[in-house]
Amino acid sequence: MIIKSEHVSTKSELPDFNKDEYIIQFKIVYWGPGESGKTTNFLRLKEKFSLLKISNGYSIDTTDGRTLWHDSIFFTFNLQIKGKKYNIITQITTCTGQERFLSTREYVIDGADGVIFVGDSCPDKIEQNKRSYRELIGFVNKNNVPIVIQLNKRDLPDAISLKKFKKHLGLPNLDKNADGTPIVYETIALEGENVVRIFEDLVMKIFINFFMKNN
Repeated sequence: MIIKSEHVSTKSELPDFNKDEYIIQFKIVYWGPGESGKTTNFLRLKEKFSLLKISNGYSIDTTDGRTLWHDSIFFTFNLQIKGKKYNIITQITTCTGQERFLSTREYVIDGADGVIFVGDSCPDKIEQNKRSYRELIGFVNKNNVPIVIQLNKRDLPDAISLKKFKKHLGLPNLDKNADGTPIVYETIALEGENVVRIFEDLVMKIFINFFMKNN
């Protein structure tokens, strides 16, 4: 969604924007099997961009600390393209990976402009990775939503190989996409490794997708 700042209501909860600036709002969803590290990614981004948040965010968990509904927070970023100033409002949200909550995932993924799929490096999670990825493709494929894939928990001693992970998900056995970004990003989300890079790369894919559709 893109609007001119002068059309934003003064009663809006958004921060004050210059009337010559444009506002674009995007929604990014973290998707993947249960306990793959989606909420950990969310928390690392919340820490990294703490000064840019325009909401405190929230998480709805089960009694054992697993995501029951989703985590969500809003950030705002500034960008200038060809002389135009943009304020980018980004909602970052996670989907619960527990298989019994399919209906909640369908609700959360609705309206997504980009998705980060978080795979689990544990060899025992291969089938869960496959099911979750197939489910994601079923929801967003027809809408041409950009997807970035990360393989988390690369510090596990028995971590699945990158080649095997790609094969199980039906991904090309290449290092990079045509745009130069990795087919699969390797991460250790607990340590924040590659978390911000993946987010920033997806934001650029969303921008390209957005301006191609609106030009």
